[in-house]
Amino acid sequence: IIPKVDMEASMARTEAGTSGSSSSSAAGSSAEEDFYIQCDAPNCNEWHEGSTLSPPITPLTASTYETWHCPSCTPYHGPSKLKSVTSMRQGLRKKRRIDFVKLNDPAALLESESNNNGIGVAANDVQEIDFRAKLELRRKKGMFQNGMTAASTTGKGCCLKVVTSGGKNEFTAKYVNTHGFNQPVLFATQQPYQIGLKLPGNHFSFDTVAKLVGPYRKTQVIDTATQLTTEYTLQEWVDYLSTPEKERTRILNVITLEYSQTPLGKLVREPQFAREVDFVSQCWPKTTEDLRRILDHCGDNKNNNKKNSLDDKDDNDNGGDSDNNKTSKEEEEENLTELLKELQEEIPRVSKYCLMSAAGSYTDFHVDFGGTAVWYHVYFGQKIFYFIEPTTKNLKIYSEWATNGTSSSGGGGSKKSNANAFLPDLITAAGGDVFEVQLKKGQTLFIPSGWIHAVFTPKDSLVFGGNFVHRHSLEMQLTIFRLEKKMRVGKNYKFPFYQKLMWFVAWDFLKQRDDLMMMMQVGDKGKSSVMGREQQVIQQICGKYPNHVLLGYKALAKELESWSRSKQKITTDQFPENMDVTKVAIQLGELLTKCVAHLGVNTKKEKASIKLEKKEKKKTTKQEKKRHNSQISQEKKPVITPIKCSSSSSPPANKKCKVEGCTQYKRSKCDGYCATHYREQLSLQSGDNIDYNAIPPPGRGCKVDGCNKYKKSKCEGYCLMCFRASVKTTSRPSTSKRAA
Repeated sequence: IIPKVDMEASMARTEAGTSGSSSSSAAGSSAEEDFYIQCDAPNCNEWHEGSTLSPPITPLTASTYETWHCPSCTPYHGPSKLKSVTSMRQGLRKKRRIDFVKLNDPAALLESESNNNGIGVAANDVQEIDFRAKLELRRKKGMFQNGMTAASTTGKGCCLKVVTSGGKNEFTAKYVNTHGFNQPVLFATQQPYQIGLKLPGNHFSFDTVAKLVGPYRKTQVIDTATQLTTEYTLQEWVDYLSTPEKERTRILNVITLEYSQTPLGKLVREPQFAREVDFVSQCWPKTTEDLRRILDHCGDNKNNNKKNSLDDKDDNDNGGDSDNNKTSKEEEEENLTELLKELQEEIPRVSKYCLMSAAGSYTDFHVDFGGTAVWYHVYFGQKIFYFIEPTTKNLKIYSEWATNGTSSSGGGGSKKSNANAFLPDLITAAGGDVFEVQLKKGQTLFIPSGWIHAVFTPKDSLVFGGNFVHRHSLEMQLTIFRLEKKMRVGKNYKFPFYQKLMWFVAWDFLKQRDDLMMMMQVGDKGKSSVMGREQQVIQQICGKYPNHVLLGYKALAKELESWSRSKQKITTDQFPENMDVTKVAIQLGELLTKCVAHLGVNTKKEKASIKLEKKEKKKTTKQEKKRHNSQISQEKKPVITPIKCSSSSSPPANKKCKVEGCTQYKRSKCDGYCATHYREQLSLQSGDNIDYNAIPPPGRGCKVDGCNKYKKSKCEGYCLMCFRASVKTTSRPSTSKRAA
């Protein structure tokens, strides 16, 4: 181990003569490779290899530090301090100082171009928007629907489901397995332990967050008026929040502080539902045994052979003395250990975020990266959410609004008419809905995958939240992934290692299939055939997962198949090592095809049973109606006056109205009554008190005296019966003519 060298000694060595340069350079390169530096932070004193640091540290660069802090100590003890500038060599030409921080600083962006202290941006290049006024104006116009009211009054199409569990955690993986998770769920209870959420105790403030996470830890800060970002240390952020609200010149917001690897991470635990369904905690390899199983079942022989050949080449260059003593198992174990170490560094850490917002801050409409679901708990303060359902139409409007520069932050897009468009205006103009939901202190909100939302903060707030990927919205998550690719979202704003995680999700599903096959083979002692065991496994998988989950895995298999054929470096870099991705994609596709086919048979049977149930319900309703009508008719016993017709022709007895004394014909589908008496019967049964008068109004009745029927067209002012009678009497021949 070479300790940190002294500055004067190193400078003396570098300024000495250059005789024997070849040998000295070789010695210098070997010294740089083996150089170690010790951390100067109190209670640390750990040694670190200089070549593994970022940026790498050599003996020469180490001599420029007065105190050096390792990466783990920098958030708590501040950055490393360099020695005074006067002791270092100065350039001959005085350079103009460029403040690159000002390029991203929202406050500096509004400085005039005449400022010579640094490079800024003119005020005309940045557009400020008063989002509070925009939201209040549209609220007065009635553009926003109350999500809470919609949830309590309507069961369909509402934005929010309100859950107030009385001492029991009802929102679990089992509940979602049967009911789904397609709408935001609000827990109005003030007791977070009911949903398995662990939080710090009372008297927890912004200052406590800075102490636990590290006062020198840098985090991104969003300016509300411009929606631009800059970097603050947590101590600077706490100083900003400690100033009174009226004295703040800018309204800032912190929403991307991840704290899982800090002391604060031990004080906060995610809700039970998020822990049960999270793909990162369920499917990401944790041990070398998991990697060995992947290698044995679907290992990539090409990668293995290539890696082994490279290892053999290195061994031959080094003489091969040390490797002769190693067995193949030891080499495999070392490779798996190194691979596991790399995977532990790459594991997506998105389940724990701390959000600290100043009063009046606003986050514009967005969809969480990778279509992840969100858990969101207000520790203190208040939040107002604006939700838009992720329908195909709404997602199309959102993508065009975000990519064409038509966002509320005022980017210069191709559509000049929508340069300052507000997304709720576009959604409501297209017939969509925007829901408003208020979240108070102590309440917890679960946001499903793909929901477009914005957040407004009425007062200073501290929020604990996190993102998680789960199996109940795989189709929506893949849709958002493709949408992000289409919108060309930057790498820093995407879910880390999303595609690699999906490969491990596919392997985990195949592993469940293999485990079931092994259990059945052991249980029946090999008596049943392989085809029979596969059919039983498919039945068990279809019984374990609901239809929407299996359809989501089917969509994933299709997506993985296209990824396996891709030659783009962005996609191939996320192929897991030692995994044959083509084999995994094909096997998952075949398995899900059989499962969906099995579901199709079941759905046909379910549809047939549903039809039978509907028919039975119709029969029962008809019978109940008949019974009800007969009871009413017996109770009321209507008194119906007979209608007499003075025409000479009267209907026969079998065609006459069943009301005694009535001389009209009975009508079909009138229960043996004529039309007039049938109407009177209906009016008495329904109780609507409608007067069905049999006498037509003046000018519309038959011209025969005493006939109360309506006259018919082309009947010379008679009703149909009287017209027939008159025609018979006029056309009847005399007896003399008949004899002739």
